[in-house]
Amino acid sequence: MWRKVDVVGSETLGEELEDNLDRGLDMDAETMHQRFLADLPHLESAKNNHNEVLTKISDRIYEAKTHSRSLDSQSVAFEELDRDTAKEGFDIILDKGSLSQLSVTTAIDDGRRLIRVIAPERFGGMIRTLSVPSTMDVESAIISDGVLHLSFD
Repeated sequence: MWRKVDVVGSETLGEELEDNLDRGLDMDAETMHQRFLADLPHLESAKNNHNEVLTKISDRIYEAKTHSRSLDSQSVAFEELDRDTAKEGFDIILDKGSLSQLSVTTAIDDGRRLIRVIAPERFGGMIRTLSVPSTMDVESAIISDGVLHLSFD
């Protein structure tokens, strides 16, 4: 059975995302329509902006699909650590877009402790599984500046 690990520093990630949300859906339809008409850019400018967004997102989707389909993809990885290496701790660099749904869990399987880190994002994400001796457990999971540091006892 998997047990969830509390990640220190993740409690503020949701607040950052909420601050950036457009609160436009909190108004009625007439106000939204008036706001839209007042902010309506020139048609040619709107087309250019739209094409630019499509180009950027298409490139990102293509990269994500290529990355997730490759056999040696870094998005899904398994690493086995011995006691000495685990004592030093382990860092995982994360994509800023996947931090809000970050999940760290542990379980015992076949005489080893497994630590699974899942950082989903819209077009893929990352799953990392670490294996350490069963007598060790995650002492702390701290996220700072897009880096998750795991230390073991």
